[in-house]
Amino acid sequence: MNSKERVMVAAEHKRPDRVPVGEMGIDHDHVSRILGHHTYWRNRKDTTLALWDGRRDEVVESMKRDYAELVEKLDFDLIAVELVPPKGFRVEDVPIKTGENIWENRKGDIYRYAASNDSIQCVHRALEKDELTEEDIDRAMERALHIDDSVFEVLDYLCDRFGEERAIVFRSVDIYSFLFEPFGGDFQHQLMLTAMAPEEILRMHEACLLYNRALVEHCRKKGVTIMMQPQDFGISTGPMFNMETFRTLFAPLMKEINDYTVEAGMFPFFHCCGNIWKLMDDYVVCGYQGYQSIQETATMDNRRVKELYGDRLTLWTGVQCETLVTGTMEETKKEVLKNLDILMPGGGFLFGSTNSVQYGARTDNYLKALEVVREKGIYR
Repeated sequence: MNSKERVMVAAEHKRPDRVPVGEMGIDHDHVSRILGHHTYWRNRKDTTLALWDGRRDEVVESMKRDYAELVEKLDFDLIAVELVPPKGFRVEDVPIKTGENIWENRKGDIYRYAASNDSIQCVHRALEKDELTEEDIDRAMERALHIDDSVFEVLDYLCDRFGEERAIVFRSVDIYSFLFEPFGGDFQHQLMLTAMAPEEILRMHEACLLYNRALVEHCRKKGVTIMMQPQDFGISTGPMFNMETFRTLFAPLMKEINDYTVEAGMFPFFHCCGNIWKLMDDYVVCGYQGYQSIQETATMDNRRVKELYGDRLTLWTGVQCETLVTGTMEETKKEVLKNLDILMPGGGFLFGSTNSVQYGARTDNYLKALEVVREKGIYR
């Protein structure tokens, strides 16, 4: 069977010929080492600076070329891809460097370099609000109803090149950020909004649903296999939100979008780091069919997840991020072998790192993990 067939069989909880392999994300330092040249693929800092400089097309061309080369070099069965800025994208209020690794724009938004993942992050937004205007709602509806097709440029390129043979994972299903973007502010402000102004967030539901239905429809036409909701709703100690908030603000949208995804012939998956035992049944009720990023260091034990949910959720995991960052090659091999023993039986298993192959991890550890899976992940 080819890669796409292999993934679909696994997602239907059957046994393929071998364990399918792919990554939710693999950061640029690994891609550059494997390919031997600079890339903008998941290169957060350089991409941000290039977009500030108006070089959108250069960034997107690198993403298309380099990811395709990586897919072929590592022989991925799954190809995860997200939206890109539209053609002609320009940042009107370009931040100016005000100190070492600090930038600020005219509005007062402040950006800092984060060495942990080699990114430039907005650490302070000058504008925030807790009440929406009719103009805010109208803009959200306009965004939902008139999506610029060029945001799909990388997705369309990879679907056209690989879609017949490999499984495409669209990882830009957007429930969380679409709801909160009109309010501005940072993550702390968003958390406060869920308690202080839930009714204002609910006003965004219609536009959010229309936007995501449009994404599903585009992906259906391009032959995408998996639709991925990538927002984390957990931290190491438990869910970020209380259950009432999750079930009121997020779950209804998840259910409707997932139902539409299934009707369109695709599998709805979710990504979520952290301890999410309290959310697991809700994810299943919402119609998700796959779970990526099972973080054992946050108590999400692979064996227990397989026992309790392996008949309902395809599990996309296999080696912990922490092992790839700090472990030895021998420790990586042992962990992969253990997880193959736990997760292979009965199918319903896709191999990859938990979360992603992060910036600063040991590339050789990841390549060893792939070697082990290709050798031992065969169904007899």
